[in-house]
Amino acid sequence: MANFVLMHGAWHWGGCFRKVANELLVLGHNVAMPDLATHGFDTTPAGTVADMAQYTAPARRLIEASSEPVILLGHSMGGASCTYLGEQIPEKIAALVYLTAFLVPNGKVPNDYIMSETALANPKTAELMQLLSPTATGLQLDVNKPDLIKAAFYADCTDHDIAIAMRNNIPIQSFIPIITPAETTENRFGSLRRVFIECTEDKAIAIETQRQMQADSPGTEVLTMETSHSPFFSAPAALARLLAGLV
Repeated sequence: MANFVLMHGAWHWGGCFRKVANELLVLGHNVAMPDLATHGFDTTPAGTVADMAQYTAPARRLIEASSEPVILLGHSMGGASCTYLGEQIPEKIAALVYLTAFLVPNGKVPNDYIMSETALANPKTAELMQLLSPTATGLQLDVNKPDLIKAAFYADCTDHDIAIAMRNNIPIQSFIPIITPAETTENRFGSLRRVFIECTEDKAIAIETQRQMQADSPGTEVLTMETSHSPFFSAPAALARLLAGLV
């Protein structure tokens, strides 16, 4: 049995992992799915997050309350939260799992990869950029372009799952995890087991960008899923088996 903490990415909420959590629970594991600050049931107002400590506080409380070190997963922008918490409380973490997520080296920010030459050369990146616009309180997702949202985030997901996501996603994502540089040390974050689950059909973070991040983080184990950006919707049982195999 293991304790899993699953952290969502930009615009999402903890409950997006419900299918995966059910599969892990059946396999005998414990699972928590926190809403990070401003997301889901968290009541922090958009635009008021000061730093990564505040942004990740809901997850940190659960991790520190665990009787055993947890397997901490971050999806997409949740990778920034994984890296931050891995440096802050490595003694409470058994492994960090990056699910097609931003795994950035010390001193870098996720935006370095979002706006990289490799990413911008991908035509799907141009489609994704059509959905995004900066505001005074964060990065806004244009929910009035459902076809582009499906192509970017949910290409292999059912219409039912996409409808649930569209009802629960928040419109404004804090800039904090996007622009905060990773601050890591070898004896803390660097001491932890790191696993990257790449998604080969991802249109939000292209496989070339995923593999560049893997190359920039030597020593990271790599697992592969042939899915789009959101395997927690489209392939929950397969994702749960991969996670359970890490125990």
